[in-house]
Parts: sequence; C-alpha cells; structure tokens
Amino acid sequence: MTIRKSIRVERSREIAFRVFCTEIGAWWPGGFGGDDIIMMLETRVGGRLFEKRADGTEYVIGLVTTYEPPRAVAFTWRAPSWELTTQVEVRFVADGTGTRIELEHSGFDQDEKLREARKSYDGGWEFVLGRYQSKADAAA
Repeated sequence: MTIRKSIRVERSREIAFRVFCTEIGAWWPGGFGGDDIIMMLETRVGGRLFEKRADGTEYVIGLVTTYEPPRAVAFTWRAPSWELTTQVEVRFVADGTGTRIELEHSGFDQDEKLREARKSYDGGWEFVLGRYQSKADAAA
C-alpha cells in the first residue's frame, strides 16, 4: 500500500534538493489548518518536519530520518488524527540535464484508518509535487 510518485524538473540535483528541503515553505500548500501555515523542515537527521502557524504555534508532522544532499531526504509522517506514523522517502536522481524526483510514502497498511487515508494522500501528493515542480523549474 505504498504511494509512489515520480516527476522531473529541469534543474540539477543540488537545486532540486535545495528547493525541496530548504525552500519547502515557499511551495508547500497551506497545511492542515489553513493558509496561514508555513511548512518547515530542519535539514538534519532528527530534525523536525513541522507546520508553523501565524500565531507562532507549531504542529510536528514528523522527524527527518535520512538527510543526504543532494541524493535523498526521508521523514516520518503523522497527520493530526492518526495514532501511527508513516514514512516518506524522496530521492533525487540525475536525469539528463534535469533531475527525476521519486517519492514513496509507505506504512498505510498498519491499520484501517491509514488504509482509508491513503486514497486522499495519493492525489494529495500529485498536487503537492505539482507545486514543488513549478517552484523548482523556476529556481536559479
């Protein structure tokens, strides 16, 4: 029950990785609580993936489990209504003059709530990666 998505950007792995990790707040959609939320990623193993709200409160979605610039980043993922965590792995693969981004989101087989959530996350990742792709293709 793993979600697998792949896109290509016309940028080097270094730029593609940088935009995904350090510029995540510029392209990630508003988040679980509305448009006043910015996604943040602490760029180290053990760092947090979290939403920062306009009032200063934060919701930690997960922790970085792999941080290997410009090859891969991985993190745990838990939505506010979940008791269990899932795992997201993103690989950046050189592809001619650009980079192929391969995303895998696994762990949906742990319980019925996650199996149901997988349906919306499948389309959700397409939307999120589309926003990333636009930002990465415009990056210098």
